[in-house]
Amino acid sequence: MRHKTSMAADCGSVDFPVSVVLPAAGSGERMGLAIPKQFCSVLGRPLLYYTLQAFLSVGWVREIIVVVSQDWLQETSDILQHFPTPSRRKVTVVSGAPTRHRSIWNGLKAVGTGTDVVVLHDAVRPLVEEDFLRRIVVAAKENGAAGAVRPLISTVVSPTKTDRMLDHSLDRSQYQASEMPQAFRYPAITEAYQKCIDHDLDFGTECLHLVQKYAGVSAKLLLGPSSLWKVTLRKDLYAIEGVLKEELCKNVVILSDCKLSLSQRLHKGIQEKLSSEVVLFNDQEQLATTCQTITTLILTKSFPCDLEKTRDTISHVLEGTTVGDRSVLVLLLCGATPALDTMPRLFMFTQDIAEETKKHSVIINSVYVDSQASSDVGDRAVAMVISLIRQRDPAMSGQVFVAQ
Repeated sequence: MRHKTSMAADCGSVDFPVSVVLPAAGSGERMGLAIPKQFCSVLGRPLLYYTLQAFLSVGWVREIIVVVSQDWLQETSDILQHFPTPSRRKVTVVSGAPTRHRSIWNGLKAVGTGTDVVVLHDAVRPLVEEDFLRRIVVAAKENGAAGAVRPLISTVVSPTKTDRMLDHSLDRSQYQASEMPQAFRYPAITEAYQKCIDHDLDFGTECLHLVQKYAGVSAKLLLGPSSLWKVTLRKDLYAIEGVLKEELCKNVVILSDCKLSLSQRLHKGIQEKLSSEVVLFNDQEQLATTCQTITTLILTKSFPCDLEKTRDTISHVLEGTTVGDRSVLVLLLCGATPALDTMPRLFMFTQDIAEETKKHSVIINSVYVDSQASSDVGDRAVAMVISLIRQRDPAMSGQVFVAQ
């Protein structure tokens, strides 16, 4: 996903051909899972999907080379099916190799002719800030190579070789952690890989060092944002899911066709608990200006409501938003507790909408609450809605909830 940043965007224009190589052939042994971490599911999609999505949203990136293990070529092809055809045409998938550098070299050899700058980025770093990416690319154009760095968090110590006792420690203020993305003038990075020895290809990890050693190019180091971290351990999957959910909670639209006081309480509660940008509309036509950015749509209805009209409203919103780029949560909030004999119809309606929109990454739930009930019940309904927005669990799509 394209993560926002406050850095100034005015850092030079990208008016030259840029390609991206995403090494994704690792086995993820440190994760301790049965599948490589780049294919682990996060919010119902493989982690690799979000990294691809981030780069595909950058208009000046002309092509993306994804390097994956031979065993995971089909899974990668399946991921690409979630993107529209024009986006898929920008992606080339090639087979990886036993080591990181050999996989990167396979990717570099697949880069199209005419590329000026090539970006290397780990497939398990899905938080890509376009402004910072632009700075890296422009710096590589000017200097031959550029890389992201971050301050060291922990002090680095060196043990003795014999008994592993403390030998000495480094002054961490004099060192920085090398991160991704990194960018290179294409002739420089290819020269480095052509000249490097087998030991580098089998045991090396730092591309900036290869370019310095074999192409004589010293990289410009840019201090990057905190979002550059890499999903390495199992706990990182939970962390990245939390970050993605937070981003998806940012733009909430409440469309109310009735004068429910609950709409106002929702507006206030969501702003306070989620720090979201919340817009309250009473007219469906007003949605036209916000459809592109909606991540959560709440339809508050008096009861009984016109289910077919509700279906049309949902379809109208989904036609106007780029649902392929993110998941959209739709909540139908009815201001009454339905009678038991009407529950099957309401449940089937919610299930049908969920099935119809599943391919568009839409999550839909219905929440029923008696608008005339005590304030405690209203508070529980608001808390329930906030929880559904925060969790955004695809497995819960189509479920009906009643606040009592």
